[in-house]
Amino acid sequence: MHVLGAKGELAVAQYLNIEHEVFKDKIPTRGSVDLPPNIDVKTRSKHWMDLVVQLDDNPKKIFVHATCEDNFVRLHGWTYGERVMKDFFRKDPAGGRPAYFVRASVLHSISLLKDFLIDLGYAK
Repeated sequence: MHVLGAKGELAVAQYLNIEHEVFKDKIPTRGSVDLPPNIDVKTRSKHWMDLVVQLDDNPKKIFVHATCEDNFVRLHGWTYGERVMKDFFRKDPAGGRPAYFVRASVLHSISLLKDFLIDLGYAK
């Protein structure tokens, strides 16, 4: 799972031209972010899978949905947590682990995130 997550984080950092910001935390801690200013990359193992946001995640974070299948990483889009942390998205498909499951079609385009971060001075 760590390798899968690392692939997603690196792909997002490369896309945003902020590779120098990736893997800064040697030991990830609960509530930390993957990339500045407040990006949390959520990587899943199949391209058809939804973005998963945990119930106790910070609603102010930007969540980027990445998938990696057969070593091909796809960046599906992004959203603010507060936009999707709603009962409508809450599911518990595995039983005992409810979370917010968000389809890629609901997300903002990844290119909009890049434009937004360029305007803020975080990306190039």
